[in-house]
Amino acid sequence: MSRLLLLATGGTIAGCADDSATLNDYTAGVLGGDALLAAVPQLQDLATISFEQIANVDSADLSFAHWRALVGRIRDALAEDLELSGVVITHGTNTLEETAWLLQLMLDDPRPVVLVGAMRPATALSADGPLNLLQGVQVALSPAARGHGVLVVMDGQIHGAQGVTKLATQGVGAFASPGSGPLGWVDDLGVHLLMASGSRQVPFAELALPELWPQVPILYGCVEPHPLLLNACLRAGITGLVFTGTGAGQLSAGECRVLEGWAGKRPLMLRANRCGSGPVHACSEDERLGLLPAGSLNPQKARVLLLLALIAGLDRGGLAELVSARP
Repeated sequence: MSRLLLLATGGTIAGCADDSATLNDYTAGVLGGDALLAAVPQLQDLATISFEQIANVDSADLSFAHWRALVGRIRDALAEDLELSGVVITHGTNTLEETAWLLQLMLDDPRPVVLVGAMRPATALSADGPLNLLQGVQVALSPAARGHGVLVVMDGQIHGAQGVTKLATQGVGAFASPGSGPLGWVDDLGVHLLMASGSRQVPFAELALPELWPQVPILYGCVEPHPLLLNACLRAGITGLVFTGTGAGQLSAGECRVLEGWAGKRPLMLRANRCGSGPVHACSEDERLGLLPAGSLNPQKARVLLLLALIAGLDRGGLAELVSARP
């Protein structure tokens, strides 16, 4: 039979509440990966699945150390076992999209890496985790999934790591890919996914992740943002910063004045937007203020890209090339 590796990190899919009617008041990251596998006996007919527990936390508490462990373990597993069909990761939904995007930028292997989560705890009536896990395994075993990079499977939909995001706090259909839509879907008739076309760029395939990561804050655009936060970030000596700008990634006049008046070294800075979809394009002020547009990346994914760029030692020109290569 085909072999898969399941890496468990916790989240709602492993969460438990006091009774089956409770959907919101529960503890994430209670069950281990072995319990998740045991809850879906149909998996035994699909593949031989080994599991490892990387963490067991609410994904809001995921750390850089967890990311480092995930990247290292997946790289090792794929290199050591050439017959391994792929990797499935169970993950909390709060930061699932960020982990998927990080892995997309760092894993250079055609075999599928699939993330799944749940919007309802494992103890809930009609818990969605078991079906998501089953369908995630189906996708990881599908030849059509090869070459797509990192995928997210939720509510029967197959999403790419760059476009997928969590858009709702409740409901099993909380994930979507604004502007592009899902890559395909999976149901009891199989995996419906077009074969990948061509090779994909993996800019940080050889990057070694350090124990100490740079700090990259995200500033949120709003009416009359107080300059205190931006000034504090600059004085603290941060090396990277992401703006969640209004509209198409626009900074306020006050924020621009702070950047104009800053006499020290400017951090690498990306402009994303708070709208939820749509690209951020370059503008005439970017060069003067030291900014770069984040393209279609939402703020949290722009931060992931910026973190890796800083670890890799890229300057503004190198980051600009990296951003321009992605729509």
